[in-house]
Amino acid sequence: MVKLGGSLLNLDNLVDRLIAVVGELELPVVIVGGGPTADLVRHWDEHGLLRPSEAHQIAVAAMAFNGLQLAQADGRLSFAGSQSEAVDAAARGRIPVLDIMRVTSREQKAGCRSLVIPESWDVTSDSIAAWLAVAWHADLWLLKSVSPGTAPATHVDDWFAEASRTLLGLTWINLRDSEPVAVHLTLPLAAEAT
Repeated sequence: MVKLGGSLLNLDNLVDRLIAVVGELELPVVIVGGGPTADLVRHWDEHGLLRPSEAHQIAVAAMAFNGLQLAQADGRLSFAGSQSEAVDAAARGRIPVLDIMRVTSREQKAGCRSLVIPESWDVTSDSIAAWLAVAWHADLWLLKSVSPGTAPATHVDDWFAEASRTLLGLTWINLRDSEPVAVHLTLPLAAEAT
């Protein structure tokens, strides 16, 4: 499971950089963060224009929108609404980018996880990706605009500790680095420098 930070959507040669980093993974399934689109939803919510559940659903829709835009931008990617569609895309030599709205809805309806995703700003795309990685028994790769540093928990949302509690493995890459390096992290993440 690869979570591509929404802050990376304006990165030059994004798809080439993405493929260079995750192309060798057995089945790199990509979730795209909300980025500036979700920031707009947060702004509306801060001004009382949305109920918390509406804000959460629209922010997840922003993630799906960003994923669709990315998948349509390059023929090496394919938009997928389920685990089986992701496997089919990979079999065709494409990297699947998840329609996170359809996928999370299916997973929650199927009752595959007893852990329910809270509808609040404590939960962002990092936690949703961790939640799905656990449900699909996958490692999680976080591709972000920052390095994890000595306090990686300060670069994820407040619910990430809960969502990643039983995560198989976590790798962090600052995709904006001129030469991105995979950093394998120990869970739970450190919240402050020691």
